[in-house]
Amino acid sequence: MTEKAQRMLNYLAKHNTMILSTYGEEGPWATPVFFVNRGFHIYFLSELTSKHSSNLQDNPLTAAAITEDYQDPKTIQGLQLKGKAYLVKNLKETAVVLASYYKKYPFAMQILQNPSTFKGVSKARWHCIIPQFLKFTDNTIKFGEHIELNLKVDETRDGYELSEVQATLDT
Repeated sequence: MTEKAQRMLNYLAKHNTMILSTYGEEGPWATPVFFVNRGFHIYFLSELTSKHSSNLQDNPLTAAAITEDYQDPKTIQGLQLKGKAYLVKNLKETAVVLASYYKKYPFAMQILQNPSTFKGVSKARWHCIIPQFLKFTDNTIKFGEHIELNLKVDETRDGYELSEVQATLDT
């Protein structure tokens, strides 16, 4: 793995919320969701009846942004990505993601183990985004500094494998 890819993974590990963008019959839609990543596989939990889940069922193409609410332009960092999403149906994958989610969000164990006390949780399912392109902006180095990463997505019998195709540093 390149240093550039590792910088992106480190950023993902330190953040909790992404703005997920989808497109459906009613046009574009964006919503914040908690996420957990396993490498560049990015998972989120959502009700199947939500607008973004419905959109993804009809059109798996998606984009997302992960950032903070910065006050100083020199400190802005953020990750943008585009790719395809799928509904996780594999029980092994679900178990592994759930363990990662509990580790990142300890409060989620109580919520997910008592779904009747939290609206919609019993109808929530795991979704996974497989990015094909990522762009990491890092103004802490230089204003407008960014790294781009293209990933090759190979569908396998057990899921998806990602490999780095090209990483470029624009200065």
